[in-house]
Amino acid sequence: MFKGLWFLCKFGWNSEKRYIIYNALYQFVNSVIPLVAVTVPKYIIDELMGTQRTEKLVLYVGVLAGYTLIATCASKFFVYAGFSCRIKVGNDFDKFISRKLTEADYSKLESPAFWDLKKKAEKFIYADWHGFSYLLDSALDIFGKAFTLAGIIAIVATLNAWMVLLFVALVLASAAVEGWAKKNGTRLSMESVKLERGFTYFSSLFSQPEYGKEIRLYGLASWLMARFSEFGRRMEQCYEKRNGFYIKSGAFSALMSFVQQGAAYAYLIARVVAGSMEIGDFTMYVGAVTAFSGAMRAVMENFVDVKAYGPYYEAMEEYMNVPDAMRQNSRLGVPTGPHTIEFRNVSFRYPVQMCNALKHVNIVLNPGEKLAVVGENGAGKTTFIKLLMRLYDPDEGEILLDGVNVRDIAYEQYMALFSTVFQDYRLFAFSLKENVCFGAEASDAEIEALLRRVGLGERLDTLPQGVHTPVFKEFDEGGFEPSGGEGQKIALARALFKNSPIVVLDEPTAALDPKAEYELYRRFDELVAEKTAVYISHRLSSAKFCNRIAVFHNGEIIELGTHDALMRQGGAYARLFAMQAQYYA
Repeated sequence: MFKGLWFLCKFGWNSEKRYIIYNALYQFVNSVIPLVAVTVPKYIIDELMGTQRTEKLVLYVGVLAGYTLIATCASKFFVYAGFSCRIKVGNDFDKFISRKLTEADYSKLESPAFWDLKKKAEKFIYADWHGFSYLLDSALDIFGKAFTLAGIIAIVATLNAWMVLLFVALVLASAAVEGWAKKNGTRLSMESVKLERGFTYFSSLFSQPEYGKEIRLYGLASWLMARFSEFGRRMEQCYEKRNGFYIKSGAFSALMSFVQQGAAYAYLIARVVAGSMEIGDFTMYVGAVTAFSGAMRAVMENFVDVKAYGPYYEAMEEYMNVPDAMRQNSRLGVPTGPHTIEFRNVSFRYPVQMCNALKHVNIVLNPGEKLAVVGENGAGKTTFIKLLMRLYDPDEGEILLDGVNVRDIAYEQYMALFSTVFQDYRLFAFSLKENVCFGAEASDAEIEALLRRVGLGERLDTLPQGVHTPVFKEFDEGGFEPSGGEGQKIALARALFKNSPIVVLDEPTAALDPKAEYELYRRFDELVAEKTAVYISHRLSSAKFCNRIAVFHNGEIIELGTHDALMRQGGAYARLFAMQAQYYA
């Protein structure tokens, strides 16, 4: 529990010191208000029941009203002044959680267990649905209410020490039951993570334009809404169970409060009737009992709340400590000069899969070579590329860069060797220029020349803002929606701008017809010039541009050679090429 609190306080302090300072001052100012409200009215009443001195009445009323005014204004100031600080700390929390996604090994992004862990980590940061500041505010509130409690106990103890012990016992009993409810509520909340992720997924479907077409054309709205509703119904059942625990603890807390108030009033009224207590003292003790009850309950409830989120902090700690093994274990620099990459008896199996996706792959990619990786869908082509670029490491065998195992080479340096256009490439809702260079140093003229080289010149001439035109209309009505072919050309320009020595095209033309695909590969072959290039496709239009062709089948390389040699061999490649030849005539 305390580790989580220390983490929150330290994070808040490092993010925005004023947030902690304003919050602490707010708690202090508000902790004094109950003490003033309990004690000062006693003196006003005593003066009214006694000599009724005007100067004393004015003084007491002035102290009460003056402090209330000052405290109210100060509280408002700390609340509103801290609002922008709270936003900054919240934004930093978002970046803190998201950064792990960029640092974790790529394999984690394809693991449902990792996403469940991230969801649990967010539950700690955002205190379930309460918001990121809830736990930190609760922790600071404990100290504020403890200060109030100390003053109130000093007052009530002058009445009857046994009364204080009774009150403490009742509040502790209430806190124990609430702790039981919170523990079970936390358990149910952790169990609902998969449901919440499913609910969020379906919710996002309706807001994404790329799904909007499918939903309308196939009439999916009712079917998807039914699935959406089912997740909602199951979440509601989980929340109802959790609320059942809270209702029971709330009822028990109300009962304890009733006993406490009843005992206090009975004792105080008996003292007044017996003539052993003045009306002013009666008023002060009634206020003190009420304030004691509220402050003690607040301390215990906040303590229980903070303690209940212990499992969430453990999940967040586990999430932040998920190892990024590929970075941690790689230290060597990339060798200089033209690069040779060798797959030596490499096998790989995706997590929880029964069969290997790659089996005993052996191949050498020489400097400046153009290699076509072909085969039918599911043959292992994309898996081969993922291992080539170290999105995964092999389970067996090794991959060597200039004779050095790539596991030993600094991860970022190795990744810098590759410019890639994936089959499922992504464009961002940034400007056209930013989609190419991502903030790197580049002049408008340089980006424009590159876009024209990949064949976007005519489209560029129609854009009023040129390379500064937003891609998509997510944030600007003046944005443009690139066609499939235009999007691929932007992705190609991005790969060329990176200017890495090895270029990879992983089926980026799958949505194009064969002739358009052939033209795109021809253009790209001219652009990459002397660089090492790998072309991946289940169609064979890229093969004629390449020095060698690797034919994959069931995760193995079953043929390797030039186009002419493989055609003479009359094997799998020749049969595939013959079947597709009509498209390339």
